[in-house]
Amino acid sequence: MLIFAILALTIGAVNVINLMVNLQAKIALGTANGTLINYLEASVISFLLVLFTGEIKLTNLLYLKSIPTVYFLGGIFGLISMVLVLHGLAISRISYATVVVLIGQLGAGFLIDTFISGKIIPLKIIGISMVVIGVFLDKFLINSQREDSTSLGSP
Repeated sequence: MLIFAILALTIGAVNVINLMVNLQAKIALGTANGTLINYLEASVISFLLVLFTGEIKLTNLLYLKSIPTVYFLGGIFGLISMVLVLHGLAISRISYATVVVLIGQLGAGFLIDTFISGKIIPLKIIGISMVVIGVFLDKFLINSQREDSTSLGSP
């Protein structure tokens, strides 16, 4: 169980750092160029990883043709996701954008699971509801308390 907690923290930290870097790239280069540079870097790193592991199959045209088309959708959905997240980051704080992405992933995962399995799992609804309630409490109640306490100190 500890390994999952460490893995979750590591992934969370990497995602937040990734969002911060991508936001700065968007601000400095624009959405399209910031996204492009991100994907170019990822492509180079992926190529080097494949090169050093010795599993270079993608240079073979016949192998490329044998890959099901649906596998190429990952890049398209990843690009759409990144552009949407970058637009969201421009209008909100990184912590909120991260939570919104999490809620979106949980909600979409729930809908897809429900559609595929044909059954609704109450524990999933409870879990997603708890996350949404937590975000609501943080955004509206705790922040309004902070604003009230700072306005009390000002003349």
